[in-house]
Amino acid sequence: MWSSETKGFVKTASKISQDNYPEMMGKMFIINSGTTFTAVWSIVKGWIDEKTRNKIEVLGGSYMTKLEAFVDLN
Repeated sequence: MWSSETKGFVKTASKISQDNYPEMMGKMFIINSGTTFTAVWSIVKGWIDEKTRNKIEVLGGSYMTKLEAFVDLN
């Protein structure tokens, strides 16, 4: 799953997105993610620009409270 080719692709795709499409994303919530995704995310998030990474939240099963709070703020 994590061959050097896959890692290279993810890094390149992230760089292209960050360099050419800055500030396109307001906020991203990933909900009900499994343990495999959480493990992969812990690696991948290191390759993503900090400003972009701060806009992404990985939420577990009790996500509604967080989403409702976000909607109320906006």
